[in-house]
Amino acid sequence: MRSPKIRRYAVIIAMALMLASVVILADVIYYYQGVITAQVTTPPLKFYSGENFKYKGEKFPLNSQVENYANFTALPTGTGFTATIQLTNASYAYFYHALGLVVNEQGWLYVTNVKANGSIIETLTIIVQSVSTGESTGESWGESTGKLCRFTVISNSQPITSPNTACNLRPGPYYISVLVQPVTPLSKGQSETVTLYFGYNIASKERVPLPPISG
Repeated sequence: MRSPKIRRYAVIIAMALMLASVVILADVIYYYQGVITAQVTTPPLKFYSGENFKYKGEKFPLNSQVENYANFTALPTGTGFTATIQLTNASYAYFYHALGLVVNEQGWLYVTNVKANGSIIETLTIIVQSVSTGESTGESWGESTGKLCRFTVISNSQPITSPNTACNLRPGPYYISVLVQPVTPLSKGQSETVTLYFGYNIASKERVPLPPISG
């Protein structure tokens, strides 16, 4: 004959199993199918580096590599770039026409999702200008002016937290320059790494940050 204690445990276990079965049976799920087909098309814009870059057969000079001072390198796919720059105790460092940009389709360019590791940069600004006229073609707002599109990346030693400038670019060639104001005085060996994304909205002037991604 079972003791009252054993019977009590048996009742508790039975009730737990019943509750578990109720929870499992309570799930009602409907599934709806969607089909996504991915295709490859011409990119709306492409980055270039080196001594020059071409647009419709015409060459435009660049200052991508300056020994001991600057090295701007576009990715082989043209989808971005890496750069190593040298700062001194000068008030500003201006890396003029460091990269080329070819726009294949009209859209709105902006900078987003900026991260910085270090504290030697007070301000960092990326400047985009048209090769043909020295002006940004099309409507712009924020810090953009009639001649230049200026994208603030770091201000007061802090990376921007949301896209604050967008510039309407029409098809054609553009120069990209980088203006840096360092935090002085600097000591040799100090460094800072800045990671950013260019957003290019081909549908509207809405500035949409990159959603959270892994890695």
